[in-house]
Amino acid sequence: MTSFLRLVVTFLALTFTLPVFAEDVSSEIRSTENPTAETVDTQEGSDETQKMISQLTIAMSAEVVDERTFAIREVAKGSKEVHLCIGNTGPTPRGSLDDGEYALKVKGAKEALGKLVDKQMIWYKPAPDSVQPANSSGATPLVIADVWSIDGKHIGGLLKKEGHLFDEKVYETDLAKDILTVASEEEKKDSYKKLEEALKESEEAKQAAAKATQGKAEEEEAAENAEGFGLAGYLSVAMVLIIVVGAATNFGRPSNKKANLNRRKGPLERFWMKLKGA
Repeated sequence: MTSFLRLVVTFLALTFTLPVFAEDVSSEIRSTENPTAETVDTQEGSDETQKMISQLTIAMSAEVVDERTFAIREVAKGSKEVHLCIGNTGPTPRGSLDDGEYALKVKGAKEALGKLVDKQMIWYKPAPDSVQPANSSGATPLVIADVWSIDGKHIGGLLKKEGHLFDEKVYETDLAKDILTVASEEEKKDSYKKLEEALKESEEAKQAAAKATQGKAEEEEAAENAEGFGLAGYLSVAMVLIIVVGAATNFGRPSNKKANLNRRKGPLERFWMKLKGA
């Protein structure tokens, strides 16, 4: 009897739990085979970031050499010191400055570079071999490269934008821009700016539409007033004129006022009487 009860309990448990387990497994399989768009976008974004980072080298910067060159130590090469020269840049623009003024401007450019890279972690990507200088033996190797701050700020682009370095196109690259966190922040700013401009345009369009509607309503009201005046308006004006003229002429009836024969006539009246007598 006990064995029979155990069989019954086992049968009932399998009956209720197997469909649920099968549904959970089926749902997991469907989610694996058909990932959501958000998951795919995240994976693609992560893949792009990893692909970009794989092209870069991270290093600790040391002292600044000049306005576009600074030292790093490459751990992979036995802590060997290397000088990085920021690619696609020329010396500090001189313009019409004299020697003293230009020296101050170069000093300012060097200080600006120091604030960005001095004793900080940086990313860099060497320029193509065709533009690299021929380094002599014994000298500190010089490498032309694109350089970024650790959060992704493109150092060369920033220094050129601020006027510290000359824009000199030497080689082609797709990465001469802000990357990583800085790029994301710039994209957000651009999105907010575009949204603000769209809202502004929408508000201006609403105001223009409201003005147009108000002007049309005023024109329609004026037209209705003109049409409403019509025949009835002209008749009303005519009636008023008739009443005014009739009152002035006593409606054609003789005046009941008796003439005073002893009244002294005025000069105009005497002149008029002479004309009538003539």
